[in-house]
Amino acid sequence: MHTRLGWSAVLLLLALSGGCGARRDATRRLDRTVITREQMLAGNYTTVLDAVEALHAPWLRPRGPDSYTRQSQVWVYVDGIRAGSVDALRELHPRLVNTVRFIDGPTATGRWGVDHAAGVIHVSTWSEGAPGVPVPDSTRRKP
Repeated sequence: MHTRLGWSAVLLLLALSGGCGARRDATRRLDRTVITREQMLAGNYTTVLDAVEALHAPWLRPRGPDSYTRQSQVWVYVDGIRAGSVDALRELHPRLVNTVRFIDGPTATGRWGVDHAAGVIHVSTWSEGAPGVPVPDSTRRKP
């Protein structure tokens, strides 16, 4: 009798606990290292710098020195090419950007070298010919 009651209780608990687990949404998980084009456009930001200041201001601040003599700096890369300091984000319009991603110091140092200990803000632009992105005349195909 005790065995039968014990197994019944275990089965009941298993059946009830199945509904208590974490639900999975059909939507993607929020990635805290990325700002999307949709987020920037929804916020009606004038520049990418405005969007980063409003949504993830800590990305703009260096976390520590690269060496004993030099203050560290957060670098900005656009499509893999170094664009300069965070001031380079002032020149970028949110409509021309696909994503803005923060890459932490250790990962950035491994990818770009030792002077990236403060991290990197990597901007991915829309591919050529995407809607709303002007294509320079020199890159258009000739008929």
